[in-house]
Amino acid sequence: MKNTRGRKRRNKRRIIFICKIAVCFAICVGVIFGLKAAAEMVLQGESKIILKPVGMEIREGEKIPEIKANIMVEGEQDIILDKKSDKTIKDLVTELKKGENYTVICQTDGKTEGSFPVKIVLKKELEKKLKNEWKGIVSIKTETATLHVKNAVGDWEGKKFKKANGQYAVNEFVQLKDGRYYFDENGEKVTGQKKIGVKQCVFSEDGKLQSEKFIGIDPTKPMIAITFDDGPGAEAGRILDVLEKYNARATFFMVGPRVNTYPETVKRIAALNCELGNHSTNHPKLTKLDVAGIQREIQTTTDAISKATGGRKPTVMRPPFGAVNETVKQTVGLPIIMWSVDTLDWKTRSTQATIDSVLNNAKDGSIVLMHDIHKPSVDAAVQLIPKLIERGYQLVTVSELAQARGIHLENGVKYSQFYR
Repeated sequence: MKNTRGRKRRNKRRIIFICKIAVCFAICVGVIFGLKAAAEMVLQGESKIILKPVGMEIREGEKIPEIKANIMVEGEQDIILDKKSDKTIKDLVTELKKGENYTVICQTDGKTEGSFPVKIVLKKELEKKLKNEWKGIVSIKTETATLHVKNAVGDWEGKKFKKANGQYAVNEFVQLKDGRYYFDENGEKVTGQKKIGVKQCVFSEDGKLQSEKFIGIDPTKPMIAITFDDGPGAEAGRILDVLEKYNARATFFMVGPRVNTYPETVKRIAALNCELGNHSTNHPKLTKLDVAGIQREIQTTTDAISKATGGRKPTVMRPPFGAVNETVKQTVGLPIIMWSVDTLDWKTRSTQATIDSVLNNAKDGSIVLMHDIHKPSVDAAVQLIPKLIERGYQLVTVSELAQARGIHLENGVKYSQFYR
C-alpha cells in the first residue's frame, strides 16, 4: 500500500513538473514572438504622415477658394491600426485626402492686403488616437503655408506697375493705399516735379504725389475742347499758328498716312502741348474688323506718331465714323473720344456754317468735332479760336478738360463731353 501511495505521489509531482515546463515553454514562445514583433516594429519604424496646405494668391475682394492640403507619407502604409475594422495607415491617408479628420484655418476674409498663415488643425478624436493607441505606429506632422492677398489694383515690378488686367500703367495715375503715383510714357514711376496735363505735380523720392496745382487754365472758368479729325492736313499749320498766338490747345486725331506725309506738323502739334490722338490708319469702320485688324489700324498710326515726335505716343483715340462695339472697346487700348458738337464741316464745306455751328451749340465742357483737311474748316478754326476766347472760354485738350473735371480717362471707355 505504501509503495502504491508513493508511486501516486511521484506521478503527481511529475505531472505538475511537466505542466510547469509546458507553461514556461508557452511563456517563452510568447515572449519570443512578442520580441520578434517588437523587433519588426522597430525595424519598420514609425510611419509619418505630413500635411501641408497649398499656398495661394488672390486679389482683394476675391472669394477665398477652398484650400486643400498636400499629403506625403514616409514609411509603411499597410500596418493595421485597428484590428476590429482592419483599418490601416493607408486607409487613414485616404480619409485625409478626402479632407476628413482635419480643418484648414486662415484668419482673413480676403478683403485686406497682406500675407496670412494657413494652418491645419487635426480633429480631437484623431489627436487622441495618435497620442495613445497609435503612438509609435504612426504620427502626423502639420505644416503651414501662406495665403497672399494682393491689392486689387496691381503689382510693382521695380519702377513699373503692372495693373490687375495685365497691362502696365503708362501716362496715368495709380491710387494705392499708401499714396498716389504717376507713371510716365515709359511706364516708369515719376519722382520730383512734372507737369501733367493742366497741373504741376510734385512727387516724393519714392514716387508718392505730394502736391498739385493747376497751371495755364482756371478750372473754375468755362472751357471747350476743339478736336480735328483725319489730318494733319496741308494747312493745319495755320491752326497751330493761331493756337500758339492765343496760348490755346486742341486735340488732333490723326491717320497714319498723313502723319507720314506731314511729320513736321505732327512734331509741332506735340511741341505746342496739343494732344496727339489716334484716328486709325486707313479710316475703316473698326466694328467690321477682327481683333488683329483693329490692332494693326491702331498700332501702325501709333508707330508713325511716335516716329514723328521722337517717341511721344497718342493718349486718346477716336474711331472712324464713331463706330464702336465691345471688340473695339477691348482692343484699342486708349480712351475713346467721341463728341458733343458735330459741325458737319466735312459735309457743308462752309466756313460760316461751321462757325455758326460751334458758336450756337458749344458750351462749357463741350467736345467739338472738326476736320483740318478742308480749307473752309481751317478758315473757320482760325476765326473761331479768338471768338471763343473772347466769350470767356479756355481752349484745352480733351485730357485737360477731363482732368479739370476730375475725371480719369480709362482705356476702352467712351467719352463725348465733360459738362459740370
